Amino acid sequence: MYSQLKRFFFILLLLTPMVATAEVTVALSANRESIFLGESFNLTVAVNGADENIAPPDFRMSSPAAIRLIDSRSNSRSSIQIINGQMRRERFQGRVLTYAIKPEKAGTYNTGAVTLRINGKVHRHNGISVTVKAIEQQDTVIVSLKPSSTSVLVEEPFDITLEIAIKELPEPYWQQNEPIHPEHLPHIQADFLAIADDEKDTLVPPDLNAVLSALIDQSGRKPAFRINNYASRSMGFPSLFDNDPFRERPLRFRFNQEHTEINGHRYRKYSLKLGYTATAEDEHTFGPVTFKGTVITDVTKDRQARMTEIYTIGAAVTVRVTPPPDAGRPEEFIGSVGHDIKVSAQLDTNVCKIGDPLTLTLDITGDISISNMRTPVLSLQPALTDNFRIYDENVKVATLDNGKRFKYRVRPTTTGTLEFPPIKIAYYDTTERAYKTVLTDPLPLQSEYTAQVSTGGAENGGVVKVKLALPHPCGITLSATGLNRDNLLPPAGIIALLTFTAPVLALLAYLLPLLLKLKRRAHLRRRQAGATPRCIRQLKTASTAVDMSHAIREWFTRKLGVAGHSLTQHEIITLLENKNIPRELCHDTANVIGELDRAMYEPDADGSGLSAERYIEIIKRADSALKRAAPAVEEEL
Repeated sequence: MYSQLKRFFFILLLLTPMVATAEVTVALSANRESIFLGESFNLTVAVNGADENIAPPDFRMSSPAAIRLIDSRSNSRSSIQIINGQMRRERFQGRVLTYAIKPEKAGTYNTGAVTLRINGKVHRHNGISVTVKAIEQQDTVIVSLKPSSTSVLVEEPFDITLEIAIKELPEPYWQQNEPIHPEHLPHIQADFLAIADDEKDTLVPPDLNAVLSALIDQSGRKPAFRINNYASRSMGFPSLFDNDPFRERPLRFRFNQEHTEINGHRYRKYSLKLGYTATAEDEHTFGPVTFKGTVITDVTKDRQARMTEIYTIGAAVTVRVTPPPDAGRPEEFIGSVGHDIKVSAQLDTNVCKIGDPLTLTLDITGDISISNMRTPVLSLQPALTDNFRIYDENVKVATLDNGKRFKYRVRPTTTGTLEFPPIKIAYYDTTERAYKTVLTDPLPLQSEYTAQVSTGGAENGGVVKVKLALPHPCGITLSATGLNRDNLLPPAGIIALLTFTAPVLALLAYLLPLLLKLKRRAHLRRRQAGATPRCIRQLKTASTAVDMSHAIREWFTRKLGVAGHSLTQHEIITLLENKNIPRELCHDTANVIGELDRAMYEPDADGSGLSAERYIEIIKRADSALKRAAPAVEEEL
């Protein structure tokens, strides 16, 4: 019952926003400032301060364009900060709408004023502009960029394929001859094919140096392409019109090729596939690709190639790196995506004393993203905190070959044969496109009582920890006088004295334990009688939950003669019921301890429910019930 109530209040606190709702604002941004006619750009509409009741935006376009919604996702997020043991949860509301806009004519495209109705109120943005450039229409050369997917997850690999389709030569030349002249290389210009030292941190590109090096035509005689400004200063072969063997010569790149058919015409398709991986949420634009040069379009009767100058543009493509969907996201989600995740946990010991600090090691491994893996907050899983206190604020993190290792400090709060419950870890499975939750195995633990001695006069409940040790045996000493004969009886005077004093000593030995027992009982009665007034005085002067908890637990120590500082709510209820206290009063007294424990150990508790006057009233009721139910507590030896 207590664990269910604790879980309910804990979830209620987490669901309560810690900050006020922000003012609603609207922001627009485009992923490109200029495009070519036939391309599209992504327009992002970011709503900050609201996530629901958002009507579709109204675009007042200055020129015709095709608009398509490609994504609408929640940008709401909450963060948990743990500072000096205090947990604070902050929440932000927002939504991001992304539209693909494809203008239908060249010039300056303006979105015009964009208006949105949010929660019944109209919000307006003046809009943004994008330059649209015209290109010549032709079908001799078709350049295109094809992504394996336009929307991927963090650390999910994707491919970008550059395809250049050139019309085949007429019969009977098209099968054996390429439509590119070996001495007239078409030039390809593309920024994403440049080998740069300052790569974007959030995009892991392929090894372009190795990829392009493998495509170089070493013979220098085959049809090929030029790419960007790649050139070689290596020694060439001088000719009649070129006698400089050291001049800079463009590198010749040969792509994979295959025959294909487009719109009923035969084409030879040249392709280059590159693999990428994004390490953070972002948008990545590849292209445009410029093709400029001559291609062979026909063959004369005297078997001479007829050349045609072509200039064309391949439209750019954008790949969006998005988070996993909001729907169905578990509370235990750690931010990672992948598949075949494995989790394991272990404690550094399986036998300890109550309150001993233990080290809990949690390993998360598998084919899973590492860069966006968040540290699991174990105290958010109520089942883990029933018998243990978990310190989430000082977790140590280490990176493994295929995952991460987290080390937590935990303490058992009760005794007996315990079991650290399974830890829930949730991730997004990229194979099944769904959230998955995996569990660690439960960890057995034997928690024992700590040895204690009641001193009676200490201010901290009269309890101190001691260590018991057995004395070492003494050595045996032999003496030569043991061989001498001697009278075994003492002198006559000593015998007479012993005869007189023996009965007296026997009487004292009989009476002394009784006198000591009476003294101890009197001391316990004084402690019991003064327990309630002392507790009331301490509660009136207490200013924190720690002081109140100390006062009430000391009351149990003095009134009932138990170690009150280690009592749980369940133990308090059992103890008071054994004293014939009404059940309702037992639960009221135990709930006081529960409230104070939450205020001390649960950072989300704000302490608003603490009331010294109410606690004083409950202690008085419990004291009266104890007096009516049974005589003063007897000492247990």
